Amino acid sequence: MLDIMRQKAQGWGIKVLFGIIILVFIFAFGMSGFNGNTDPVIAYVNDEPIPTQEFVKVYRQTAEMLREQNPKIDPDKLQSPDFKKAILNQLVNSKILESEAKRLGIGISNSELYYEISQVPAFASSDGKFDKSLYQRYLQGRQMSAATFEQDMRNSYLIQKIQEYVAIPAAPTEAQARALFNWAGERAQIDYFYVSGADFLEKAKVTDSEIDAYYKANPKNFTIPASSIVKYISFTPEELAVYEDVSPDEMNKYYAANKDNYKQDAQVKARHILILVDEKASPDEIKKAEAKIDKILAKAKSGQDFAKLAEKYSEGPSKTKGGELGWFSRGSMVKPFEEAAFKLKKGEISKPVRTRFGFHIIKVEDTREAGQKSFDQVKSEIKTTLAQEKASDSISAKLDHALDLVASGMKLDAIGAELGVAVQESEKATLQNLTRAFGMTEDAAKSIIELPKGSSTEMPIAVENGYLIAQKIEEVPASLRPLENVKKDIKEFLSQKQAMMLAQAKATVVMGKLSTPATADQELESIKKDLKTSESFGRDGFIPGLGMNPKLAEMAFASTKDTWLPQAFELPGGYIVARLDERIPPSDETWESQKEAILAGLERQQANEIINSFMQELRSKAKVEVVRPDLLNN
Repeated sequence: MLDIMRQKAQGWGIKVLFGIIILVFIFAFGMSGFNGNTDPVIAYVNDEPIPTQEFVKVYRQTAEMLREQNPKIDPDKLQSPDFKKAILNQLVNSKILESEAKRLGIGISNSELYYEISQVPAFASSDGKFDKSLYQRYLQGRQMSAATFEQDMRNSYLIQKIQEYVAIPAAPTEAQARALFNWAGERAQIDYFYVSGADFLEKAKVTDSEIDAYYKANPKNFTIPASSIVKYISFTPEELAVYEDVSPDEMNKYYAANKDNYKQDAQVKARHILILVDEKASPDEIKKAEAKIDKILAKAKSGQDFAKLAEKYSEGPSKTKGGELGWFSRGSMVKPFEEAAFKLKKGEISKPVRTRFGFHIIKVEDTREAGQKSFDQVKSEIKTTLAQEKASDSISAKLDHALDLVASGMKLDAIGAELGVAVQESEKATLQNLTRAFGMTEDAAKSIIELPKGSSTEMPIAVENGYLIAQKIEEVPASLRPLENVKKDIKEFLSQKQAMMLAQAKATVVMGKLSTPATADQELESIKKDLKTSESFGRDGFIPGLGMNPKLAEMAFASTKDTWLPQAFELPGGYIVARLDERIPPSDETWESQKEAILAGLERQQANEIINSFMQELRSKAKVEVVRPDLLNN
């Protein structure tokens, strides 16, 4: 916890975390969670209370920190009973550990505590030293006493200390680490025969009665969901930043204090023309591709427009943009391409370059040398950063003012005018649109969709990085798309489904013949010309060029060389029959380069196991009573 606090104590994110999280529980627990029953204790551990207020504080701090670290996190996970129970479980463990620390005579001295506080970056002056005035300002801004903050720090450090004490026996051997490394780093290759579903589309026959039956059996697939048009005001640093003034002097000071953040690697801006050639292409195929790329190169060298040549001849995905690749640094492209590009000067065109994709011609349009970005290059970025930091400080005040105006009956347009902020209007918004667009929970989106027309949300809606208040101005009920409008799509879907079933049947027959000694040789000979070997892959199940199939990877690693796997596997567009070609152990050189990191990781794993075992023993002896289960299940 201390390390996370240190890492996250700078920037506007921590201000949101400690400053405007007061209302995050509105949609986490519902209003009923804090009305009526006002029991101040959520649970007891060995008759020692865990105050509800403490649980609330830790919950919202943890939720906001997770949102900050992973903005794409599913909001529903942060509202789930499992997550709330995990937070309570964390508090229970903390109480148990604190009690055990006292029993063992482990404590935190004042000097240790003050050292930890002095290491928090938010309290450091420009020269990196602890600044007491910054510390006091931090506490004042959050209406927190020094005693409360220091007690939280003391408890956190005490728990960390006892965990380190308990984990002292963790000492993995090099043999254990090497065994783990060998297992995790091993790769495999398969030989496979692919049966495409597209080959069976013509054989798929879908009748009108089947289409009608599917339409009637799956009304949800063809329902246009209920939607609403809403006006809203966003209270996030990004939205409110436009109303903040940032002076040139502030930007210059920020740049001077953060120069290390504005260093850049050498870069090139380039276009390319690609002629596709498989890595395992025959000599004749390679010769044809070389002849084709040489002709294009001659046209480019003669002065013809490179972008137009790319649009006409390139076989890569960038052809529609004239082969444009934009700016890139070393490490962004495959090695041969990168080496050729960084040797070129501005305006130069390369000779044909062979990569695993084929032959490329590269034109470098501009270059940037490695070094420090100038202030002019980054001033717009700095201005945005400072404006967002200022905006984050104003969110609480603006939001409180807006809620007072909502309570007085004022409409959203008038509220926006009063606050001097923009009122935005959505297009037709569904439950799903709202959750995705704003990062709000499904319950929060539902509360907006279910608003009566013309009314506003009475409480703020928690969204990614902040809050919003909304007013519904129009509602559109759910409706079913007519069959004639979706008939073509249904027919196409059912045809593809039939085709995939036929592909699976053929693949299963082929697999059966290959696995039967009496027919194996003849069947292998019949598919030999279409048999391919995959790129190597790991145990995670992603096979380059084929896609993700963990079950296929699991069975391949469990198989022996040249043994056909006992089932056909579905991959995008078809099925494959496969056998293990090779299992490739990781190299000794790789082991030597990663040994220390693996040993450290294994030590952490063993330490966690020891700590968990220690905690289970303590928990088994502890008396834990939850007196407010409603706060966990709402």
